[in-house]
Amino acid sequence: MSTEESTQSPEPHHEGHHEPHGPAPSRRALKTMAIVRWTLLALVTLLAGYTVWSFWGPAQDGHAAHGEARYYCAMHPQIRSPDPGECPICHMNLEPIPEERRTPPAAATGAVAPPSAPSPSNVTAVTVSEEKQRAVGLATSVAESATLGDRLRVPGVVSAPETGLAQARVRAPGFVEQVAVRQTGVRVSRGQPLAFIYSPEIYRAQEEYLAATRWSGAASGGSTVQPGAAEITTAARRALELLGLSTSDVEEITRTGRPIRAIAVRAPTAGFVTRFNAVLGSRAEPEMVLYEIADLSSVWVVASVHERDLNAMRVGMTARFTTTNGQAEPLTARVDLVEPLLEESTRTTRVRLVVPNRDGRLRPGQFGEVEFELPSSPGLFVPRDAVIRTGEHEYVYVATGDDRFEPRLVQTGLSREGRVQLLSGVAEGDRVVTRGSFMLDSESRLQASLASTPAPTSSSGGGSPDQGPSCETEFDQQRQADKYMQCRACERQHAGMGSMVADCKNAIPRPWR
Repeated sequence: MSTEESTQSPEPHHEGHHEPHGPAPSRRALKTMAIVRWTLLALVTLLAGYTVWSFWGPAQDGHAAHGEARYYCAMHPQIRSPDPGECPICHMNLEPIPEERRTPPAAATGAVAPPSAPSPSNVTAVTVSEEKQRAVGLATSVAESATLGDRLRVPGVVSAPETGLAQARVRAPGFVEQVAVRQTGVRVSRGQPLAFIYSPEIYRAQEEYLAATRWSGAASGGSTVQPGAAEITTAARRALELLGLSTSDVEEITRTGRPIRAIAVRAPTAGFVTRFNAVLGSRAEPEMVLYEIADLSSVWVVASVHERDLNAMRVGMTARFTTTNGQAEPLTARVDLVEPLLEESTRTTRVRLVVPNRDGRLRPGQFGEVEFELPSSPGLFVPRDAVIRTGEHEYVYVATGDDRFEPRLVQTGLSREGRVQLLSGVAEGDRVVTRGSFMLDSESRLQASLASTPAPTSSSGGGSPDQGPSCETEFDQQRQADKYMQCRACERQHAGMGSMVADCKNAIPRPWR
C-alpha cells in the first residue's frame, strides 16, 4: 500500500474505545451556532450605536439647528438651560420652553410687520390656541369707520372767580376797638361795617377838616372874604376820603361837628367772607388784610380736558354743567378761557366757564360734569379698552390669523362714547383685541424676553470669569459623569456668589473629558 493511501484511509475503529470529549458535533449544529453568535454580535453593535447616537445626536442637532435652550425659569426668563435643573436665582425648577417660544416668531413664520405699523421693542407677536383664548375670555372687535364726537364729557370743579375777590384794609395804622363780623362764611352787603378802628392819624385829619370848615364858615359870614377858604375845606375833605372814610362818615362829621373816634371798615363788595384777621385790641396796619370777601354771584367752572381733545375747544362754545348730586337742572354756559398751560402729571388743560349763581346753589369746591357740544368727527374708531398705554407708547394687538396676534404702535385721537379714534397703525377691518389683552401682553413680553436672551454656545471656551468653565462643553457627560455632576453642583450651591462658582469648578480633578 502506498503512503498516500495509508494517510487518507481512516483509522480503524477499536471496539470498546470511547472519545474522551464525546462525539464530534455535526456540521449543521456548527453552522447554527455561528449564525447565533453573529446575530448577537450585530445586536450588541446596534445597541451601542443607538446609545451613542441618543446621547450625542439630539443634543448636537438641537443646539446646532436652533442655538437655543430647552428649559427656562418662569420667574426669571433670562435664565435658560439645555437641561432640566434649578434656577440659580430663585431655585425654582426649570420649565420646558414651549415650541412656539424657542424660535422668534418673525423668524419662524417669515412675517415682517409693515413699515406703517411698527411694533414696540419690548413685545412681540404671539400665538395663542383657541382653547387658551376661551379660557381667558379673549375677545376682539373690528376697527371701523364712524362719525362720532358730538359730545364730550369731562370732570369739572366750581371755584371762586378771581375777579370777584376783594380785601378790606385800613389806610392808616390803628387799633381794633370793635369787631362786627367775627367769622368766615357770613354773607355781607356792599358798604356793611365789618370792624371799627381807632387811628390817631385819621382822628387828627378829622379835626383839621372841622377846623377848616369853621374857618371857612366864619370867613364867608364876615365882611371880608378870605381867599382860598373853600379850597382848604375841599382839600381837608378829600384827605378824609383818601384815608378810607365813606361819604356818610364825612357827612356825619360835618353835621355833628365832632370827629368820630372809631372809623368803620366797610365791605368793598357784596359776597361771602372767606378770611378775616380782625382781632379785638390788635394793631391794624395797612399791610394787613383784615377781611377777604368773595363775590359768588357768578362762579367759575373749571373743566379738565385731555390734550387729545384740545383741538376741539373754542372760546364761546356751548357747554352744560351738572353737579355730582344731580339734584339741580344742568346749567348752560359758554367757554370763557382755554388756558395755554398743560399739566404734565395729568396731561390735561383747564378750560374755564362762567356760570351765573344768583341763588347761591353752586359752592366753590363742588364737583360735577361738563358736557361740551362738539361737531361730529369722522374717523377710524376702536373700543377704548383695546388701547394699551404704558406712558411711553400706545399700541394694540391685531389678530393676523392662525391664532396669531401682532402688537402695533398707534396714534390716538378723539375719545368719544367709550371709543377711541386711531390716526395710524391700524387699517379699517383689522380685528383688535378688546378683552384679555393683559394676558396677551404678558405672554408677548415673556416671549420677547426669551428671544432677546443670548442662547448658550457650544464652543470649547464656554463660560465666564465668574462662572468658570461650562459644564456642557468642558465636561464629558458620558465618560466623566461624576465630574459633570460635581460641576452642576457647583453652579447650584454657589449661585450668585461671584467667582466662587469658578473656583469650585476648577477644583474638580482633571481630566474632565
